[in-house]
Amino acid sequence: MKELILRIVKILFFLFCLYLVIVGQKTVGRVYLLVQLLGLSGLLFLLWNYNRKFI
Repeated sequence: MKELILRIVKILFFLFCLYLVIVGQKTVGRVYLLVQLLGLSGLLFLLWNYNRKFI
């Protein structure tokens, strides 16, 4: 049950980060660049979290 909840949280976090990247890419400005970078850092965190069990 715990694994299922954790997987759902990761999926929701992935979708939120993807949303941040898309919104940041559509508009122009420094604030939106920061939003895009936050989304990218969230995606990189998820990738690191997935790969750390294989190291």
